[in-house]
Amino acid sequence: MNNRILKGKIFKGMAYAGAIISLLALVTILGSILHQALPSLSWAFIFTAESDVEGLGGGVANAVIGTVLLSVLSPLLATPLAIGTAVYLKRYATNEKLVKSLSFMLDVLSGTPSIVLGIFGLLFIVIYMREVTGGFSLISGVIALAILILPVIERATEEAIDTVPQSLEEGSYALGATKWHTIRDITLPYALSGILTGIVLSIGRAAEESAVVILTAGYTQFSPELKVAANEKLIFGVKVYPFQDLIAALPITVYKSFEFPHLIDPSQGFAAAVVLIFIVMVINFTTRLIVWRRRIG
Repeated sequence: MNNRILKGKIFKGMAYAGAIISLLALVTILGSILHQALPSLSWAFIFTAESDVEGLGGGVANAVIGTVLLSVLSPLLATPLAIGTAVYLKRYATNEKLVKSLSFMLDVLSGTPSIVLGIFGLLFIVIYMREVTGGFSLISGVIALAILILPVIERATEEAIDTVPQSLEEGSYALGATKWHTIRDITLPYALSGILTGIVLSIGRAAEESAVVILTAGYTQFSPELKVAANEKLIFGVKVYPFQDLIAALPITVYKSFEFPHLIDPSQGFAAAVVLIFIVMVINFTTRLIVWRRRIG
């Protein structure tokens, strides 16, 4: 008995040690980045576009807006496709070979390096679909990022659907509901917390991505504009801003600050990284707050 208690205490101590080490690593990383960022971190730096400052750097408002647009619009595009795929595989597909084939392809897509998806986006979305997307543009980046994060949301949705008690769905069928009504009113609402978790993870992945963004969205020192201008090279003869225009992103801003250290103060790169971390934390906190309020409601 004493031996079992001793083993339990040892493993409990190891668990505590692992948690403490992980926490210390996180605090060390964040603290180091914040310390390096302090010389440049200010409200003016955050709310000033790079184009409003002489030379490169000096402001990240254009990148902040671009990051928010990319990280919000790409999940909006990917979520319906991911949920539809998960529902089909879990509730409609009857061919076992088809299910396995689709699952395998999703696993391959999930494990594909982002640089490969970026090259695909550059070739097909930016070049071949230039008349629709405008080339390097917000919509090109959104489509490429949606492909990147789709497996994340789809897998999370599948796991969430697996947690739905079978008795709830059987009760719905017993009351005369169709499969679609059962999925819409019982399955998906019950699995919503898990689905939202997948969406949160996808938003974080989209916000931090750099390879896909730079190969599809490009980069600009200017803040996005909301307007329509004539452009004969595009399919309808007009260019819709900011969707068919270049867009900036914080990961690219961080990269450029270290690519051109003689032109941009490295502390500005750290400051941009702090802003990016803060945006991801706010998105995660907001979504988890929504999940928490739904659970207690």
